[in-house]
Amino acid sequence: MTSEYMSNKDFKDIMADNGWKTSRAVTVYLVKASHCFKQRELMANSLEAHPRNRVLRAEYKRLDEKRVEYVWSALDTAEAEFLQGWRYLEDGSDFVNAMLVKYKGDLTKCTQLEKTKSEYIELLERERRFQINNGLRG
Repeated sequence: MTSEYMSNKDFKDIMADNGWKTSRAVTVYLVKASHCFKQRELMANSLEAHPRNRVLRAEYKRLDEKRVEYVWSALDTAEAEFLQGWRYLEDGSDFVNAMLVKYKGDLTKCTQLEKTKSEYIELLERERRFQINNGLRG
């Protein structure tokens, strides 16, 4: 992961150049990045008023680093969905249902990769519900 700044246009260009789509899973990360950006902007006002405050400066830096991390996670997710040919949240239940059929209901037999994908789907869905319940949509 790189920590270089990426504008919204840069993000959209990368997505378009690769043929990647902004799925609900990608949007989860974009909402998190947007929230960090907004918090960082609020922090900038406080930092202007108190430029020597090391705690404010550290929090400002942390928020920017988290924002960058979330943008790259959005890109990584878009790439993974493109490569596997299905989307984590829109098509995740089909993936889980296929595993149920494949293993005759015994998901303890699934591979580590299948288990990891299933857990990732659950994590994304939990975060998506959290965002909806807390009004954090993009």
